[in-house]
Amino acid sequence: MNNVSADISRSQITKIHIAKSELGLTDQQYRDTLSGFVSKFGQPCSSCKELNTKQADALLNIFKRLGWKEKRRGKILKYEEFANRDSNFADPKQMRRIDALWHTSHKVRERTDEAMNRFIKRIVGVDHIGFVLKKDVHKIIKAIQQL
Repeated sequence: MNNVSADISRSQITKIHIAKSELGLTDQQYRDTLSGFVSKFGQPCSSCKELNTKQADALLNIFKRLGWKEKRRGKILKYEEFANRDSNFADPKQMRRIDALWHTSHKVRERTDEAMNRFIKRIVGVDHIGFVLKKDVHKIIKAIQQL
């Protein structure tokens, strides 16, 4: 039985270098942090390429505790502007679920945001998905599924 974890992935290497840069770590600080990990050859690591996937995840967690925040390729998710508001309203994840269901359902004839908002108005009486209440999310999802 092999207990050795897989080699570090290219995306992990990229994230580590981005985190190092965004945290403003000096080369010495970075090397000191890496030296806390042991390579598969039993030596302290001097390069992130010597880490396995579990060690790379651990290093990224250290960077997160130091204040680094991982970004999603600079792309802002749809409806994310509604994230920090009254908890009675649907959260962005719920809104994306409704949106995805509307835009992918084979039962929907007009797969546009405008048509979705008209449908939402008919079902729960609000003009835009941004005004949907948490308590109405299930009602809208069920109505789309029953088209």
